Amino acid sequence: MGGEYPESPAARSECTSAETKTRVRHGRFTFAVRASLVALGICTAATTAGADTLTELSRFAWQFPAINGVSGVEVTDDGKRFIAVTDLGWRLEGEIARDGDAIFGVAVTAIDPIRSKDTLPVAARRVGDWSDAEGLAIASDGTEYVSFERWARVATFDGPNSPAKRIKDHPTFFELASNRQLEAIAIDSQGTIVTFPERPLESGFPIFQLKNGAWSVSGYLPEADGFSIVGADFDRGDKLYLLERKLQLGTWWRSRIRRVNLDGTEDVALWTSERDQFTNLEGISVWYDDQGLRLTLVSDNNRSTGEPTEFVEFRLTE
Repeated sequence: MGGEYPESPAARSECTSAETKTRVRHGRFTFAVRASLVALGICTAATTAGADTLTELSRFAWQFPAINGVSGVEVTDDGKRFIAVTDLGWRLEGEIARDGDAIFGVAVTAIDPIRSKDTLPVAARRVGDWSDAEGLAIASDGTEYVSFERWARVATFDGPNSPAKRIKDHPTFFELASNRQLEAIAIDSQGTIVTFPERPLESGFPIFQLKNGAWSVSGYLPEADGFSIVGADFDRGDKLYLLERKLQLGTWWRSRIRRVNLDGTEDVALWTSERDQFTNLEGISVWYDDQGLRLTLVSDNNRSTGEPTEFVEFRLTE
């Protein structure tokens, strides 16, 4: 097990990127994700990024009454297709229409129930709430890993409508705060899976790591500024991009994108939203076009038919 990140005064600073012009229009399975994890080292909590910055490219408000609670997403490297999961137990496939860097349309091409190992839809098993899918990661062989909260677990799927294959829980999964469990999941280039709870334990956010079919805690990430982890994805160099959020005064959402190396050599906040700038951003996907790294974020509309699902995109400038 690695060491903990100590929290520093610098980690308490709020980091807000420079203003960018946003185009708002209403209306990955990069199946190989990226370098082996090493034991977590010593580093300070999230500080302001140096040369690297995120530039907002597009913001699209998607109204589709049949879809609520989108929480995890993966976008293909051509930027045209996506797979997503919802916290009501559904799996979506869809297409993204673009005009240059701007999204101007989103269309669903398939909707399927997420199924339990007995093939029944998880949405049919409300006792204990089996349906609350939160994170999605897709391996190089197409296997889909989904993390759940409420009934905290990770399951794998061969594709749409396939029954779940359960992975034996880590013994501490049941200790995680109710409705604050396994929000984020990601796969590195060696096929190692990591998952994170939304809220930290006393030592920080545990890094649950799956190797050879067994979970272990490889270390802890520090909590900084009261943000919670809600999404995660690796880039090609195995830097981990975390989507974080916090709710201020029970009314306004604030989001942050944080980049870490799990060997402890980097922990920076690349971007922090203004208060109430966006809705409840929960899913993040790292992908690449011919100009470099892009990030697609997606929001959970909190099961409100009057609130759109937002797609927000950024480009990394080094």
